[in-house]
Amino acid sequence: MLNQQKINHFGKLEMAFEPRRGYTRLVHVYQQPPLKASRELYEGSDPTATVFLMESSGGMVAGDRNEINVKLAPESRVRLKQQSALKIYPSHTGDHCTQAITVEIADEARLEWLPEVTIPFERAKFQTDATIHMKESSTLIWGEIIAPGREMRGEVFDYQDYQSKYKVYVENKLIAFDSIHFKPQEMNFAALGLLEKALYIGSLWIVSPLVNNINMRDLQALIQQEQSLQASVTKLTDQAIHCRWLAKEQRTLHKEINRMFEHMTALL
Repeated sequence: MLNQQKINHFGKLEMAFEPRRGYTRLVHVYQQPPLKASRELYEGSDPTATVFLMESSGGMVAGDRNEINVKLAPESRVRLKQQSALKIYPSHTGDHCTQAITVEIADEARLEWLPEVTIPFERAKFQTDATIHMKESSTLIWGEIIAPGREMRGEVFDYQDYQSKYKVYVENKLIAFDSIHFKPQEMNFAALGLLEKALYIGSLWIVSPLVNNINMRDLQALIQQEQSLQASVTKLTDQAIHCRWLAKEQRTLHKEINRMFEHMTALL
């Protein structure tokens, strides 16, 4: 559970999707500023609903909280894109910004969450918790990128606290749990086994009944094509794969995660 803090703003976004007349529609949306969602967009005859997630305040400050809840009815196909990077401003009060994301994916439904970067500014404190509930027949492709700060301003690991928890349940069984907790002032990121010379962290989670058909050797060769990055692939179960990257700069990392993202969407 996230720590309960004094809340400056409480952004809330609830979305429910279901197929109607051959296309996935956003049938319910509740928006509480600063969180907003765009209308559905489609590419030709593709039934996938693409929706942009927006944060109108420009970033989160100490004590702010955002909650996002997403539900996909059976056979829904949804692609969610963050409109821009999530900026975490300095904590002048000592409070954390908090974010909670809850997703439910019904039978034969598919959710794609495209990666966008989270940028914790100098003295920022941030907690984020994402929980995904799926069925055996549903599909998830989810990406994320963590920055060291505003690198162009010389802010590299100058934030105070970054906590992230990510959980995936299939048929109520926990198949993936990833926890990151960085306190730069108390950690030596250059040490062996931590980030060493890397600054950025990227992740891609793939859960699908078709994962068992993927050749892991081919996937490992594909992810290691960009030699400026450190990358690896782990098969968690017969239906789940986790990819992770460590990078010195954001542009190449973003490009590689998106390349792998599109490769996996085509395979699955």
